[in-house]
Amino acid sequence: MTEAEYKAFSDRAEHAEKQLLLLTRRIESAEKLMSSGGEKKGRKQVAGSADPAVAKALKIMKDDTIKRLSALKKSMVKAQEYTKKVEEERDALKTENEKLQYRIKHLKRSMEESDKKSSP
Repeated sequence: MTEAEYKAFSDRAEHAEKQLLLLTRRIESAEKLMSSGGEKKGRKQVAGSADPAVAKALKIMKDDTIKRLSALKKSMVKAQEYTKKVEEERDALKTENEKLQYRIKHLKRSMEESDKKSSP
């Protein structure tokens, strides 16, 4: 490993250690704030101390998640509307079937009575 490679590796390691320390502090402060009841205030403080690259990545993830949830909500609404329509159709068919069964029952009874009257 050349000295330039070693220096680049060392710089990245130092940067990672700083980020780890920063994240550790943020977690500790978030835990303190949550245990003291200042949850909303704590979120803003913790989010404000983030590394710009991390903040950007979190924002992208948040936006993507919101977009996916919005699409999921739309598909759920469509599915619920379709389900409601199918249930209404099922209920209408059930009612119609009951009416037709009633008519069949009385037509059979009328035919039986007619057969009894016509037979000697």
